[in-house]
Amino acid sequence: MKKIYLIIAVLSVFGLTSCELKDELWGKEDLVEANQGRIKLNLENNSKVNVSTRAEATGGVEKPGVFDPEEVNVQNYTLEIKNGEQIVEMGKVADLGGNNGNLNMLLQAGQYEVNAYNFDGSEVLVSERPYFMGTSKFEIIPGQTTNVSLECKLQTIEVALALDKSFVEAFNDDYSVTVDNGEGASQIFTKDNIDKKYYFAVPENKSSITVSIKANTKASEGVESQFIQRTYSVTKPADADGNTKLEAGDAFVINLNEDGASTSHIQLGITVDFSFAEQDEVISIPSENITYNPDSGTDPEPGENAITFEGLPAEYTNPADKGEQVVVTIKAPNGIKNLFVKINTDNESFMSTLAGFGLAEEFDLANPGELEGVLTGSLETQEGIGLIQPGEVIAGKTEYVFDVTTFMGLLKLYGASTNTFTIKVVDNASNEKSGDLKVNIVE
Repeated sequence: MKKIYLIIAVLSVFGLTSCELKDELWGKEDLVEANQGRIKLNLENNSKVNVSTRAEATGGVEKPGVFDPEEVNVQNYTLEIKNGEQIVEMGKVADLGGNNGNLNMLLQAGQYEVNAYNFDGSEVLVSERPYFMGTSKFEIIPGQTTNVSLECKLQTIEVALALDKSFVEAFNDDYSVTVDNGEGASQIFTKDNIDKKYYFAVPENKSSITVSIKANTKASEGVESQFIQRTYSVTKPADADGNTKLEAGDAFVINLNEDGASTSHIQLGITVDFSFAEQDEVISIPSENITYNPDSGTDPEPGENAITFEGLPAEYTNPADKGEQVVVTIKAPNGIKNLFVKINTDNESFMSTLAGFGLAEEFDLANPGELEGVLTGSLETQEGIGLIQPGEVIAGKTEYVFDVTTFMGLLKLYGASTNTFTIKVVDNASNEKSGDLKVNIVE
C-alpha cells in the first residue's frame, strides 16, 4: 500500500512539473488550447534608404533603388494573416506587438497566408510612393512553433526624369514629358514635379515604356520660339538570361538634353539609365533600344489649338425635361493643369446657394483644394454642388468628360433661370482655351 501511495505522489509531482514546464515554454498568460500553435515571423525590407546617394549619370536625381526610410521601416507596415478567405489578424506591425519586424503570436491549427505591405498599392497605376509587399504561406501545427521569414520587395517600376543643363538653356520651362507603361499607367512630368520619382504598375508582357516630350525652344534675337514634340519607345535591355520583360523593381532614369543639331526637329536628345531589379549597378540603355516614333502624331499648334472641346460652346433649354445629355469632352494632349469654371446666373436663389458654398467666383475643378467637399457634395441635400465625383483626379489627364447631366435636373429646384458655365482649360504647356455652356430653365 505504501508503494501505491508513493507512486501516486511521484505522478502528482511530475504532473505539476509538466504544467510548470509548459508555463515556461508558452508563458502563463499564453496557455494554449490543444489545437493551437505559434508563429514566429521575421519581416524584412532590405532596400537601401541612404537618400543622400546620387548617381553621376542621373544629373542629380536620387539613385534608383534608394527610398525614404519610413517606406522601408517594416514596423509601419500593415500585416494581414488569412485562413482561406477569412482574415484572422490584421493591423500595423508595431500595434500587433512587432519589434524590428519580429512578431510572435498564437493561431489555431491550419493553413495560412501572410501578407505585409507599406500601403495597399495593388490597384494603383502610378504613385509617388513605392509599393512594397511580401507574401508567404505557412501551416500551424498544434503545440508547435512555425518560423516564417518574409521579405517585402518593390512591386512597381521606378521612373525618374533628369534635365541636362543644355536642355534647360535651350528650352522654356513649359515643357511636359509623359511616361506611359503601355497598360493604362501614365504620368506627366513638368517643372512642378521634375524632382520627383514615380512608381508605375508593372504591365503584363511588356518590354518597353513610352516617353512623349513636348517643349518650346527659347526665342532669341531673330529666332522665334518653336514647338517640338517627340515620342520615343524605350526598350528594357536584356538581362543575363536574355529576358527583356518589364518586372517589379526595374528602374528608369530618363535624361533629356539638347543635342546641338542645326534643325529644331532634332534638337531634343534623350538617353536613359537603367537598373535591373535588386541590382546596384546603373547602366546606360543602348541607343538602338531608344527608338523615335515618327508616326506618333504631328506637332500640334501651340495656343488654344492644342486643346479641343466637344460639346462646347453649347446652349440648352430645359435639358432634363427633354432627356438631353449635357456633356463636354475636353482633350488636352499636354495634360490638364487647370479646369476653371465660373457660373453666372440671373436666379438670386441659386446665386445665393453658390455664394454660400464659396463658389460665387471662378473655381478650379482640377485643383479643388478646400472646395473638394463642396464640389463633390450633393446639391439636392444642400451639401455641395456635385460637379465632380468623390476621389476624382482631373489634373494631368489628357482627356476629361465633364458630365453635368444630373446637375441639370437639380437646377429646376430654383425655378426659371438663365445660367452660363464659362469653362477655361489650361494645359501643362500653358496653352488656354475657353467656352460657354448656357442652360435656360423655362417654367
